[in-house]
Amino acid sequence: MRAILLALLCLTAPSLRAEQGVAGHYRALVELDNGWPRGCGTAVSITGWDIRIVRERQGEEMAARVEVLPPAGNPALPVLARLEIGQFHPAILLVPQDGRLALPGFESDRQVDWATLMRNFLFFGGRLVLGQIGGDIDIAFSGPAPRDVTGQYLNCAGDLAAPFRNGS
Repeated sequence: MRAILLALLCLTAPSLRAEQGVAGHYRALVELDNGWPRGCGTAVSITGWDIRIVRERQGEEMAARVEVLPPAGNPALPVLARLEIGQFHPAILLVPQDGRLALPGFESDRQVDWATLMRNFLFFGGRLVLGQIGGDIDIAFSGPAPRDVTGQYLNCAGDLAAPFRNGS
């Protein structure tokens, strides 16, 4: 009996360690229009905060969105926050906008390397730092994102980058 229990413990131990090593829940974001992707990105949820990075088609142009949605019932957004992505510099400064934290006027292709930002978000994680009087609140999340999330994002991004279909 001890041998069986020891064998089961050995088989489950690696998966327990893997779950403990990842802080936050990653998921792919796919925004469709008539069945075709109009926005592709990823999000990580941690302690009620939802951090999203999305690339989207606006007409014939590509744009990017970096936003953080607060937990339900959050009393007030901080005046200033920053999103620090592992091995990506500089940090992304966020300001309150329409009930969320956002990077207004973000044009990723001109200001930052979009591919590096997304890759590092998925693989290295980072931290959301909320500026508060009396001391910052630091909310860390770790990578890598699960393979199904990265696969869904890459599949969507490939369709998003493809030429328009059927005049859409």
